Amino acid sequence: MKPIKLTINAFGPYANEQVIAFDKLGSNGLYLITGDTGAGKTTIFDAISFALYGVASGAKFKGDDAKSGSRNDYTNLRSDFISADDKKIKTYVELIFLCGNNQYTINRMIKKTGQEVILTMPDGTNIINRKDVTEKITSVIGLDREQFAQIIMIAQNDFLRFLQSGTDERVKILRHIFGTQALHDFQERLKQRLKEENDKRMLLLAEFDRYQVDPYQRDEKFLEWQNQITKNKNQLNEIESQLESYDKKKQALSAEMASAKELTKKFDDLKKSQQELDIHTSKLGEIHTSKIRIQRGEVALRQIKPLADEYAKVSLSYTNAKASLHDATIQEKASHTELEEVTKLLESLPLISDRQADLEKINTQHTNLRLMAEKLSIHQGELSLINDKKAKLTKFQKDFETLNKDFLSSDSQYKQLEELFFRNQAGILATDLNQGDPCPVCGSTIHPKKAILTGDNVTEAQLNNAKVSAAKFASLRETASSNCGNLAAEINAHTNSLMRNLSMLFKTDTNGETLASLPNMYIQTKKELDDLTLHKNKWILALERLEKKWETYAIRKTNAGSAVASAQTLTKERTHIVQELLLAKNNIKLEYESAIVANGFYSEADYHVQLLTDLELKQLESQVSECEKYGEQLSRDITRLKEETRNKIPPDIKNIEINLSHAISQYQVLTQKHRDTAIYLNKIETALKDLRAAAKKLTKAEIICANLRQLSETASGRVLDFETYAQQAYFERVVAAANLRLKLMSQNRYALYRKTAISDGRRRTGLELEVMDAFTNRARLAGSLSGGESFMASLSLALGLSDVVQQTAGGIYLDTMFIDEGFGSLDGDTLELAIKTLSEMAGKDRIIGIVSHVTELRDRIDKQIKVTKTAVGSKIDLQI
Repeated sequence: MKPIKLTINAFGPYANEQVIAFDKLGSNGLYLITGDTGAGKTTIFDAISFALYGVASGAKFKGDDAKSGSRNDYTNLRSDFISADDKKIKTYVELIFLCGNNQYTINRMIKKTGQEVILTMPDGTNIINRKDVTEKITSVIGLDREQFAQIIMIAQNDFLRFLQSGTDERVKILRHIFGTQALHDFQERLKQRLKEENDKRMLLLAEFDRYQVDPYQRDEKFLEWQNQITKNKNQLNEIESQLESYDKKKQALSAEMASAKELTKKFDDLKKSQQELDIHTSKLGEIHTSKIRIQRGEVALRQIKPLADEYAKVSLSYTNAKASLHDATIQEKASHTELEEVTKLLESLPLISDRQADLEKINTQHTNLRLMAEKLSIHQGELSLINDKKAKLTKFQKDFETLNKDFLSSDSQYKQLEELFFRNQAGILATDLNQGDPCPVCGSTIHPKKAILTGDNVTEAQLNNAKVSAAKFASLRETASSNCGNLAAEINAHTNSLMRNLSMLFKTDTNGETLASLPNMYIQTKKELDDLTLHKNKWILALERLEKKWETYAIRKTNAGSAVASAQTLTKERTHIVQELLLAKNNIKLEYESAIVANGFYSEADYHVQLLTDLELKQLESQVSECEKYGEQLSRDITRLKEETRNKIPPDIKNIEINLSHAISQYQVLTQKHRDTAIYLNKIETALKDLRAAAKKLTKAEIICANLRQLSETASGRVLDFETYAQQAYFERVVAAANLRLKLMSQNRYALYRKTAISDGRRRTGLELEVMDAFTNRARLAGSLSGGESFMASLSLALGLSDVVQQTAGGIYLDTMFIDEGFGSLDGDTLELAIKTLSEMAGKDRIIGIVSHVTELRDRIDKQIKVTKTAVGSKIDLQI
């Protein structure tokens, strides 16, 4: 497997997208990953491992499920430089790599719900199921995640611990690397099987212990129990015979006791019935009184009570009607009061039309004042424009004065230079002019006064420059003068226009004082407008309130009128009802009082005393009927009992009870003895049955335990167990491969050897390491090496382990390897040997990356991946 291109985005310390083009580093040799501590050098390998297997390279567990809080927690892999709520920036890793001649692309993205992965095959097809992707990657590369991390990423600290650890620790490490877990599991299963079988054996021994029987002298106890069983069975037969005899006696006495009790009860019942009949006879007068009471109560209930109820009903209706009439009268009075009150309120309100007219006048004033303020605002703007133009004119005038001075100065200078120039020209001509020669200017041959050369020589170029300068200032002065004239004309036009407008607004002539007071007039007008606006709003609010009151009082007056009419109607209706009910009440009262006299009652009070309810009548009638029936039943019972006890005497129950109690007591004693004997017999028979069965199982269990104990002790030897024995073969190959590098790096001084001698029989051995020192020709412990020597040894051991793992993984050859740190402990010569060893190991078709910040490595290795830490996330640069 050889990486071609790695893309990282929002991953670990990398906030922005970073791209590493591994193919630019070449197809073989060494390259350096360098940068500050914490910049993110190792994160590059985390990203490769995560892209391929869904787990960062620092994982210490199997599978692809992240542990909370570890560096493989998917959410923790997102860069801290990116907000967790920023959904626009995605966290992903994309790796393009070669296996053989085939190119693959895998993209893995982290989301809150987990991962999304896409593996693009050489033929362009995609695989998106995570489990399928993991299986395909393992198949293509030939290594699972643990083997890949062991071979590709060599971490110095991990292999330093491997170098210095003992057999127990190495067994755990090699177990995962070489897959000897099955052997370890086999040993543990043997131990577990032995424990399970021994637990079964102990349960069987516990069974013997429960019965307090020595399992190895059980035959003697079994014979003793068998004799006891025979004896107990004979005792049970004898007891059962005695029980049968006492049971017959008990039954006979029980029958005699039942007959005696029955006869005794009849004598007692006869005596009791005679006594109760005497008591009943004494109560016949009360029964007669109750019959009369029933007759009078029924007349009061059936003949008079309906009239009494009707009278009470009509009286209640009359009382309620009077109360309703009173309520209606009060309601009528309240309705009249409300109508009078709301009428007065309406009369006290001012007319809405008057207030609307007043408001209309205020609106007219407000509109006129608002228009005046708007016009003054416009005119004030025009005045501001005029003032701005005047300020600009003042500046133009100052500029004109400056330019005029510049023009006069440059023009004067030009004229002076021109005069000097022409004088010098005449002097030059006169120099060669002799008497008699014609002058080239005037043609005269007489030259009484020739021009003389001055000391100041003016060239034509100087004269031309002065002329251009004077012309330039003349042009600028003309432009400035034109600007001043134009602006003054504009100011005059705007001023005249504003004066005309103000004259039309105020309908009078205006002057400069009017213009000066214009801002104050606008401010005063604006203030008057604001005050009038407040006054207008108050009038509007007052009018709205007045209209609301008119509406509210009008509704109240309408409602009050309706209420008065309704109350008057209700009063009339209820007055009529009261009169009708009074008439009905008097009629029913007369009928009620007549019925009392007609039915033989002395007064209304006498009627109430005699009155009974239906329930009371039924209860009293039931009592009289039951009492009469009870007397008849007593007479019949006495006649029957006298006949049944004729010529008989009461039996002696006490003597019968004594005999029966003795028989029952003897029967219970024999029953308990029979029960105890049967329980003891059952206990012995159960124990004998259980222990005979347990004896057969115990014999078999002891044979199984003995065989398993011998097998388990052999496989899990105290000094050398089965798994360690199998790992020795792998370990010998790892040490041999490691020595190829260690001898080269140590210049043939050191070699690693597996220690074969047993130093402590109490500890597991077999994977102990020794270092042979060629300088002393003596072996010593690996932990006695110095820091640099330990790094060479651990690196050699890691490279050797990498070779052996590749071989055991089906001869897989990896094109890429990474080594993380550890070079800082090496001196210059040793570092050179280490680099040489790794370069030779890289060969022609392997590339090895070294993670380190050692300065010497940056000087020795040209190809580099430089990681730089910044305040907004790390960045990656290639240096080739």
